[in-house]
Amino acid sequence: MKRKTIGKIFLWIVVILILIAGIFFAIGYFYYSKILRNYLIETVSSESKGLYKVEVGNLYLNLVAGNLTIDKFSLLPDTAFYRTHSNTDTLAPLLFKLTINQFRIRDFHVMEAVRHRKIDMQRIRFIGPEITVFRMRMPPQTNEDKKKEKMMSIPLPKGLSSIAVKEFIIENARLEFIDCSKDSVTRNTFPTCNIFVKNILVDSVHQGKKRLFNADDISITLGSYSLPMKNGMNEISFGEIGLSTATGEVNVKNFHLKPLYSKYDYTRKLGFQTDWMDIRINKFSLKRIDLRNLLFEGKMKAGLLDIDSLILDDYRDKRVALKPGFKPPMPQEGLHKLKTYLRIDTVILKNGKANYAEQVGEVPGTIFFDRLNATFTGLTNDSVLLNAGLISELKGSGYLMGKGKLDVTVWFKFADKHNSFNFSAQLGPFDLTVVNPMLSNLVPAKVISGKVKRVLIPMVYANDDFARGKMLFYYNDLVVSMTDQKQTTWTKVKTGVINFAANNLVLSNDNPTASGKMKTGVIYAPRIKELGFVNFFWRSAFSGLKSTVGFNSKAQKEMIREEKQKGHEKDPGKGKTPNQKKGTKEKKVKK
Repeated sequence: MKRKTIGKIFLWIVVILILIAGIFFAIGYFYYSKILRNYLIETVSSESKGLYKVEVGNLYLNLVAGNLTIDKFSLLPDTAFYRTHSNTDTLAPLLFKLTINQFRIRDFHVMEAVRHRKIDMQRIRFIGPEITVFRMRMPPQTNEDKKKEKMMSIPLPKGLSSIAVKEFIIENARLEFIDCSKDSVTRNTFPTCNIFVKNILVDSVHQGKKRLFNADDISITLGSYSLPMKNGMNEISFGEIGLSTATGEVNVKNFHLKPLYSKYDYTRKLGFQTDWMDIRINKFSLKRIDLRNLLFEGKMKAGLLDIDSLILDDYRDKRVALKPGFKPPMPQEGLHKLKTYLRIDTVILKNGKANYAEQVGEVPGTIFFDRLNATFTGLTNDSVLLNAGLISELKGSGYLMGKGKLDVTVWFKFADKHNSFNFSAQLGPFDLTVVNPMLSNLVPAKVISGKVKRVLIPMVYANDDFARGKMLFYYNDLVVSMTDQKQTTWTKVKTGVINFAANNLVLSNDNPTASGKMKTGVIYAPRIKELGFVNFFWRSAFSGLKSTVGFNSKAQKEMIREEKQKGHEKDPGKGKTPNQKKGTKEKKVKK
């Protein structure tokens, strides 16, 4: 009897507990859900001072499990409100719009929030949302504004002591970036975006000085992406872009600047002669980035740009006419024309390759450099640094046609109005016949034999108008053949005479000669302003090569005469016999 009574009592207790749990769940489901929904809408509006509003569909709350599910959630910024209040309020210039059909929160300790005014969540996860980021125009800063440091942090809502979220995950999102900070609005859309935020902590202590948006790390990965350039002739694509606030890095894989037309069709479609350029980079990384300046002001400040395995294919079809008045910018001009502030302390290139080709006949002349490694310091358009006299240095090495090692140093003074730069170079031993793919297709000449010991370019001074310097070209056993494709009887005779003159009257088989006489090449190349910087650089070096073997332009011949005249003025006895020099000295003694 007692056992039956105890059993009934226990059964009633279980029933009562179930009823209490049901009532508690029902109250939480209907009452607390409604309270939480209204609280969420009101809090977002009040804490953002009217800048944001929230639209919430159905909200389901499980108090026991600590799970929260929301259907049709939207976070909407008011861009008009920003424009009218940005001058009088410290509003961050980045606005976010988020739209999602459903998201879930797990391990949400509701009672902890009620008792201790703390929100502690394990994970918030969004799948397939649509995210829009607006970068707004920043108002002019006054002296008072400059004293205020803008904290890129999440504000703590009133009535709460802290908010902690261990993981915030967004998967397979569609991301759109709208830049409203300039006169024209630009849009970039990324179809695939994944965001992982680790350890968000919002309290009275962590105000975003070191932790962007109060998080230990914000990792963003953008999937494959491509966009056409403004000229409609090229396309830029990326395999993957990754950003991390913890490391301050941006990593880009499989970058490709791709012409949309073939080498033959490109300039004909454009209507004038220019460079057809195809650029591929396996991976490049921007390190030590000032993310606050990048995200909120659009200024690129980085400590290092690391470029791995760049391949440059540059081609110019000279059979197409130049465009009158068209002037490709020099590096200095291109940097100054950037609308974005740029400062990268060091740029490092590893294992690159560059091909350059020019075409004047049926076959283009080609030259290439592989195993390229370079370091560039001081890449910036910062007016303060430039006006202070900053000199940027490019130091690199590579192998000409895969054979002779080339070391080059270039100095740029980006503040110079005449686009001046200096460079020096040294080229190691190689067989001269390797230059025939370029030489034979540009000029009627071919190297039959020749061994290069060394090529030295001590210093070339160049600007927007010309390049000038010297070349020391050490070689042995040089034989050159002058070619003519139209082999009539007369041209055969003429070619034979020219070959004899070139190899016996103009050229020396060795430099220096057996007697030790060294022939110095004169570098002089007037800049053809309708052509690009690469062409100017190549023509400068090529002019010294031709000068060394006896082919000088009118300007180079005049420079050689001036150099000889200066030599005679410094040494009146230069060019005289020993007896003549002695007589000159004796006359001076008698005087």
